[in-house]
Amino acid sequence: MSRAPAVARGCAAGVVFAFAALVVLFSFGGTVEMETFPGLRENMAPVVVWMLVFAALVAAGGVALAGRRSYAGWIAVACLAGLMALRMWTLAPMLHCWSYDSVGREDDGSYTCVNRGDMLP
Repeated sequence: MSRAPAVARGCAAGVVFAFAALVVLFSFGGTVEMETFPGLRENMAPVVVWMLVFAALVAAGGVALAGRRSYAGWIAVACLAGLMALRMWTLAPMLHCWSYDSVGREDDGSYTCVNRGDMLP
């Protein structure tokens, strides 16, 4: 009996999990400037949240490919869940600015919500 289809599904699941991890890592880059330097920046938090939702859906697809009984698949999902939890922990302070187009980071680390159109005279 050939195990080639199972091996191919496992390899495809590995690629899918790697893609989901890459999406989560790119989500860190979306707000790194906001998180490290004080000042007014474009609000990318909603885009990052949608990236995380997409990564979760991709990870679910990876589980479907790997099979529900695959220990490696569930370990990959656990690692992705931990990475996503870390991302949400760093993103959470700026989520209250969801409907604003800009976020200002203060010196104390807090975030101020700003609509740049409201700043015009």
